[in-house]
Amino acid sequence: MALDDQARRLADMAGAMRQARELIGHDHWSSDELAAFQRRRLDVVVGHATTRSPFYRERYAGLDLGDPVELARLPVLDKATVMDRFDDLVTDPRLTLAAVEAHLDGLAGDQLLHGRYRAMATGGSTGRKGVFVADRDEWRQYLAGFFRWNHYLGLRPRLPRRLRIASIAAARPLHMTYRMAASIDVGLYRVLRLEATAPLAAMVEALNRHQPEFLYAYGSVLGLLAAEQLDGRLRISPAIVASSGETHTGELRDAIRAAWATSSFELYAMTEAGILGSHCDRHSGIHLFEDQAIVEVVDEHDRPVPAGQVGHKLLVTNLVNRTQPLLRYEISDMVAMAAEPCPCGRPFRLLAGIEGRNDDILHLEAAAGGTVAVHPLALRSALAGIPGLAQYKVVHDADGLCVRAALRPGAVPAEAVGLVTTRLAERLAAQGAARPKVRVELRDSLQDERDTAGKFKLIESRLRPAPARR
Repeated sequence: MALDDQARRLADMAGAMRQARELIGHDHWSSDELAAFQRRRLDVVVGHATTRSPFYRERYAGLDLGDPVELARLPVLDKATVMDRFDDLVTDPRLTLAAVEAHLDGLAGDQLLHGRYRAMATGGSTGRKGVFVADRDEWRQYLAGFFRWNHYLGLRPRLPRRLRIASIAAARPLHMTYRMAASIDVGLYRVLRLEATAPLAAMVEALNRHQPEFLYAYGSVLGLLAAEQLDGRLRISPAIVASSGETHTGELRDAIRAAWATSSFELYAMTEAGILGSHCDRHSGIHLFEDQAIVEVVDEHDRPVPAGQVGHKLLVTNLVNRTQPLLRYEISDMVAMAAEPCPCGRPFRLLAGIEGRNDDILHLEAAAGGTVAVHPLALRSALAGIPGLAQYKVVHDADGLCVRAALRPGAVPAEAVGLVTTRLAERLAAQGAARPKVRVELRDSLQDERDTAGKFKLIESRLRPAPARR
């Protein structure tokens, strides 16, 4: 069985690398060539969905979708609907939600369901857990996007002295980061894999032994490691640093540059659609890989917002996955498109920034009556730069705001607590909020606040009602 698994991985790797070369060639397309490709792919995906998925046949019945299909005519799809109608939405009737969840429950590695499908789950950091499947051909296309990202980074195999890589992310096979790592593990690199939930001291010890030349981790983990490097406990010199999975703040980017004299390559990926985009070596924004997914930045009423303006959410249309078609699928990320193209000349649009998720917005009592929406950027900027503050999480509950905080060694607890309370109260008042009760809980570590995928949710409201289902 082990030999069969290795043969499958090698075959998938070879196919993905061939497809990656095609994707890299798309860097030289014109915008018109890219748009034509998207129209063709959209026609194919929608045609397959309406033919093979009972859900989409019902959903699109009687609708004029255009010829070719016009994206804006397709109804919007949310996660609740995907999960509630899972059995009817997928295009293989064997893939019932009960069967997929049973497979996930017993998953110990990179095993396939029915010998063909990879099943994964989201960590639930936005609320409800999602379950997603892709067949082997679709997975090769996701891996091709991963290899294109490696090309953007300049990450290539080196023999006979293999490149040393460290990856700190999910350690459970339920999650995409684990499955991608398992799929490409054919011995080309010397890889150290650590779980994002591991104690920080254990990470530092392992990294000091391994001395990675390439370091990948979630943004919150990189922030902790950068502080350890600057304080002298971590002593590594990676040539390339990369991150994904969480919001990247200016403070985090500054810390990475200070620690390792390099900028992090930010990757934008999701279980629902694979690799959505990445920095190139110009670091001017995240190139959207629009030959694999179409991304719309919209307001709360699903209307497009102009470049430079932060949207309320995304609508993502997966151009790869026909097993579980996701067409105009809602993602709660709040992003802005860059107004100008990247100087590198690639045809893909740029994300100027990812500001968080719309469920990070806190709805607080307003000083003038009613409520006021407080953007996560206001909270992050209030707490940025507080001396001794290593990590924090803001929780909004019935008692007000609770800031769970971990301090750096040598920090004075009373001073840190005072600054957190004062700065947060001042910023909220400037936003028009009534002065809420702010309490600070000091902890040795916030590692136990990570979700099942190892991701860290910086802001959490426990008062928001469940979203209405469509």
